[in-house]
Amino acid sequence: MTTRARGGCVKLALLALLLMFTFLLLLSSLHTTDLDLRSLQQRQHHQHHQQRLRHTPDGRATPPSTQTQPEPVDEELVRQLEAELPEVDYSFWYRYAKPLRYAASRSCAHYPDPLDLQLHNVYWQTFQNSNVTFRMFAAYLDMRTGAPGRGVVRVLATANQLGNRFPATHCQLWYANYTLPLVVAVSDFVSVWLKAWGGQQLYNYPHLLSCPIPEALPPPLLHRLPSTVSLASSGCEHASNSLRIHYHPPEEMQTATTTMATMATVATATGQRPPSFGVCLKGFDFPYVDLSERLIEWFELHRLLGAAKVYAYMYDVHPAVQRVLDYYQRSGYLELRPLTMANGMPRLRHYQHMLIQHRLLAKRLNELIPYNDCFYRNMYRHDYIVNVDIDEVIMPQGAMRTWHDILASDVPLTRLNCPNGHVSYCFINGYFTKVLPEVRDHEQLEADELYVLQHTMRHRNYSLPGRATKCFHNTRYSETLHNHFTLKWLKGSCTMRTLSVELAQMQHYREPDNEYNLTELVEDRNAWKYAPELHAAVEHVWLHLDDGPEQDAVTEEQRMLNEP
Repeated sequence: MTTRARGGCVKLALLALLLMFTFLLLLSSLHTTDLDLRSLQQRQHHQHHQQRLRHTPDGRATPPSTQTQPEPVDEELVRQLEAELPEVDYSFWYRYAKPLRYAASRSCAHYPDPLDLQLHNVYWQTFQNSNVTFRMFAAYLDMRTGAPGRGVVRVLATANQLGNRFPATHCQLWYANYTLPLVVAVSDFVSVWLKAWGGQQLYNYPHLLSCPIPEALPPPLLHRLPSTVSLASSGCEHASNSLRIHYHPPEEMQTATTTMATMATVATATGQRPPSFGVCLKGFDFPYVDLSERLIEWFELHRLLGAAKVYAYMYDVHPAVQRVLDYYQRSGYLELRPLTMANGMPRLRHYQHMLIQHRLLAKRLNELIPYNDCFYRNMYRHDYIVNVDIDEVIMPQGAMRTWHDILASDVPLTRLNCPNGHVSYCFINGYFTKVLPEVRDHEQLEADELYVLQHTMRHRNYSLPGRATKCFHNTRYSETLHNHFTLKWLKGSCTMRTLSVELAQMQHYREPDNEYNLTELVEDRNAWKYAPELHAAVEHVWLHLDDGPEQDAVTEEQRMLNEP
C-alpha cells in the first residue's frame, strides 16, 4: 500500500472516532435533560398537591401552619417577669396593687405601675431628687434587736455625691391588703465609702438609706410587715420606682417573741448547734480565663472549713467556669445573682471587662453593692457572713480544722472582755507566693493539681493588723460592710477584734505588693492537713460535674452520709 493510501485510512479512522464521540455526547445530554424534566415535573406535582391541601372545602386558600409559642398569661407571666427583674414584686402588683387600685388618693401617691418604672442597666432603678441621682438596687427589712422602733427598711443604692447633705427623701411603704402607703422620712443616708479613700465627680457612691417603721401604726398594720418600698421627694409624689422588701427569717424566728439575737445567743451558749457561716463573693469577671480547677478546689476547701453556703455575683465568666458554677447551683451550695455596673455601662462582655480592669474606682465602688446586698439577704440565715475573694482562705492553725474551732478557742477571752460578742472577728493577712517549694516527698508529687497544696511558700512578714484583713461579720450587729471590715454597726456589740495568727491566718494566694528575696519566704504546710479529704472532694466533683439535678441530689446525700 502506498504512503498516500495509508494517510487516507488514518484520516478515515480519526473521522470515525470523532463521529462516535459526538454521538455519545449527544446521548448524555439527552439523558440529563430527561432527568431535569422529571425533577421539574415532580416539584410541580408536589407544589400542586400542597396547594390543594391549603384550600378549604369551600375553595378558600389558607396559609401554611406555623410554630407559634403561646403567650404567657396571668400568674405564669408574673413568674417570668420576676425571673427577669427579681427586685420588682410583680406578684404584689398583680394580686393587690392593681385590682385594689393602691393610692393615697386619686391625685396622691399612686402605686407604681411596673411598666412605668425608671429602670437602669437592667437591675437598677433611678430616683431623681433635686440634684441627686440615686440608683436603687435592693431593699431589706431589718428586724434585729439593735434596729430602732418596729424595725427598719434598708434601701441599698448609689448616689452621685459623697459627703454632701441630701435633700429630704420619703419612703412609701406598701402592705398587702392595705391600699394606702405608709409614708416615713428617710432617717439616715449612710455612705459605704469614706471620703478619705478618695472620690471624684460623676461617680456612683454606695449608700444605705434607712426607713424606720414608726411605733404608731394604723391598727390593721400592727402585726403586718411591709412588702414593697418606693422612694419619693414627698409623701404625695407618684413614685417611678418600686423594690420588693427582702425578709427571710428562719422558722425559729417566725414568732413575735423570738429574735435573731436571742436565738443565736441561746444556741451558742447551750451548744445546740455550731455557728453558721455564709460566704459572699464579689462579681465574677473573668470571661477569658478558665479557673475551673481553682474554683472547685476553693469551693471544696471552704466546705471543709465549715461554710454552709456560698453567695456570688456574676458579670461574665469563661464557659468552662460557668459549667462549674452550674454544678454548685444545682447542688444547692451556691446561690448566683447577675450584676451590672451602677454607672450604666452596658453588660457587653468585652467592653465591660475592659472597664472593670481600667476604671478601678468605679470597680471598687460597685464591689460594695454585692457585699452589702449579700449580707442583708442572708443575715437571718447565718450567724456570720464572710467576705472573701477566690484567692483567699481563712485558715485555722495547728490541730483546729474549722471556723467554728477558731471561735470556740477564743470564747473565754471574748466573754471576759465583750459579753455580747464583737461586731467582727478579723484575721491577719499572709501572702502565699507563686514560688514553689522543692519536691521533698511523694505527697507533693501527687498534689500538683491542687493549688493550695502546691503553693506553700509564705512571706515571713505578715501584713499589719487591719491591712488586707478579712473578717467574720457578726450578723447580729453589722450594719454596713467594706471588703475588709465592718464600717458601721448597731448598738450592743464591741468593736472588731483581730485574732492572733496562732489561732488562724488569712492566706492570700498572690504576690506581695513589694519586691522580696527568696530568703524572706518560709514554708507553711498548714493546708496539708486537709489533703486527703480535699483530694477526694475535688475528684468527686470532676466525676459528677455534668450530672443532672436528680443525680446531684443522690450524690450530695451520699456525701453527707459519708461525712464523719
